[in-house]
Amino acid sequence: MNKLDDVALIQKFVEGELSFLANQNLRIEPAFNTAQLLAKKGELVATAKLVGRIRAVLVRQSSTYQELVNRVLVSQQYMPTGISDRGLVQYEHCPIPSGYEANYTEVRQLWKSWRSHYSRHANAPLLIRSGETWIPVRKIEFGQDSNFFIQVPGDERMLCATDRIIWLSPAESNIPTVPLG
Repeated sequence: MNKLDDVALIQKFVEGELSFLANQNLRIEPAFNTAQLLAKKGELVATAKLVGRIRAVLVRQSSTYQELVNRVLVSQQYMPTGISDRGLVQYEHCPIPSGYEANYTEVRQLWKSWRSHYSRHANAPLLIRSGETWIPVRKIEFGQDSNFFIQVPGDERMLCATDRIIWLSPAESNIPTVPLG
């Protein structure tokens, strides 16, 4: 049997593996319609619940593996949708439009990307989540007290520079390039 590294084990967990799997750092422990991802010494990293056809993943915020689990979840089109009553970050499957890739970063990273590249490419706008849909970012401005103002169709949102936000950028292969020479 091949040994699974941490990323491969987390991917199995996100894919809904309901059998016991482990490596030297992590293990998946299945239960009825749920699975837990645990670190050494039984520290809870995440819980996946199958409820009908909707699958939710709850991730402990203070876990050593939080960022790694987050990257795997976002790559599998699971987006943070809120905080559960137990203080865990809840992720749900949210399909990403073709030609885009997901990012879950502090707002300042969205602003840097928008300023440096995407503000010049209106044909491939950055998108943020609003309810059940993705909407285009029209403009981002930096205000006083480290606040950012994100303008979207029919609305403006104020976020602090350190707030985390889910946003979509055009996949690298879809970004228009200028021929050299």
